[in-house]
Amino acid sequence: MRPFRADLHIHTLLSPCGALDMSPRAIVSSAVDKGLDMIAVSDHNTTLHCSLVAELGREAGLTVLRAVEVTSAEEVHSLVILPDESATVSFQCWLEEHCAFAPHDPDIFGDQIVVDRDENIVLELDHFLPAALNASLDEVQSAAHDRGALFIPAHIDRPSFSITSQLGFIPEDLYIDAVEVTGNNADLLYPVIRNSDAHTPEQIGRRFTTYMLDHPSFNELVMALRGEAGRYIINDLP
Repeated sequence: MRPFRADLHIHTLLSPCGALDMSPRAIVSSAVDKGLDMIAVSDHNTTLHCSLVAELGREAGLTVLRAVEVTSAEEVHSLVILPDESATVSFQCWLEEHCAFAPHDPDIFGDQIVVDRDENIVLELDHFLPAALNASLDEVQSAAHDRGALFIPAHIDRPSFSITSQLGFIPEDLYIDAVEVTGNNADLLYPVIRNSDAHTPEQIGRRFTTYMLDHPSFNELVMALRGEAGRYIINDLP
């Protein structure tokens, strides 16, 4: 086993907050250039770019996990990291079933574009992706775990769209696999990780977490978060 660096919160140009140069190919190239071993694509309430980035990652020798940043009815952002393509397709259907389909104005919020591997536009979504779903936080975590996914409340130390800002506390009965912070390490009862929440290529890898793994993969990540079989998070946060 050895240390692997992972940034598990990266937006593509499909998220309205993502820069137009956050194409799947540009994301993979930037992650490789910055020495990352594993990344996750986590657009707002959609997984539609996950498969392409994973394919390009395989070609470049980079492990890409499929993920999504979900906005619950309480307007809490959480990362759902999915184990495989089948679970991703299933969770995408669940997202669409619970989508509010709020109108989207690209002139105000930014474009929401799906591209192919040659960066040709193949789809532009016309509903506002970050809008809260018609599903509670508990329903989000249940849907994630029903598909074997990881459920990780995002940027919990931020003053907006975090579990602490929206609820004021972390419910004890919520099944949490880890929590994501953007600042220093925190004295919490859960595994703590950091990611970039990148919206531009330059931001990729600005924050990351180092894991002791046999190889970078979803299953190895799960074991590291649980501290199983010699896998663990290397606590190198300041």
